[in-house]
Amino acid sequence: MSHLETRYDITPPQPKVVGPDYVQSFDNLSAEDFMKIYLETLRFQDPFRQNDISKAIEDTVRLNQIKFFTDMKKFIDSLTAWLNQMTFLQAVNLIGKDFVFRTDTIDTVKGGEYYILSGERVGGVTIRVYDGDEVIKEIRTDLKRGLNPVDLSDLPKGQFTVRVFKGDLEITTGWDLGFKDTVKATGIVNGDLMLELLSGRQVPASQIIYSGG
Repeated sequence: MSHLETRYDITPPQPKVVGPDYVQSFDNLSAEDFMKIYLETLRFQDPFRQNDISKAIEDTVRLNQIKFFTDMKKFIDSLTAWLNQMTFLQAVNLIGKDFVFRTDTIDTVKGGEYYILSGERVGGVTIRVYDGDEVIKEIRTDLKRGLNPVDLSDLPKGQFTVRVFKGDLEITTGWDLGFKDTVKATGIVNGDLMLELLSGRQVPASQIIYSGG
């Protein structure tokens, strides 16, 4: 086993495995203590009301169920923490690498390279850049399958939206707008993997839509 593998050798929390006939009980309560509590409870039962004993048994079962779900929650929390740790260790490999991240707007203040990621080839489209409801730039092009650079020349400083048309028909599916950036650092925030980029943006890893050349 290499040094790197040893470093990442983290054992996940182990669930408690029981047989099919297992009945939940107070695992950390001795039989003697249980009998003391139970006999003390019986002192206050009405001997002429048999359902009191049934009620005591029902209460015991409820307490056992509460303990079971409490133990289960502790296990799930431990498992979540372990998964986050493993995700973080794997995410370290993202640092220094370039990706294209999904976005709804072009931000020429932050700058960067923008692309349209198309799932298929579409010829003769018009990419329209909007400032509010006003079209401030039109780009006529053929979309190839994969990344298609968006020409940002002549755009003023600000944030703009993009829509794609084929003739008079707007294409609303099959493509995504994204910007290219480099991962500077990674972290886990509320269970989500967050990436800090060289441009200063902070985005969730789920926004990655393209990796590679």
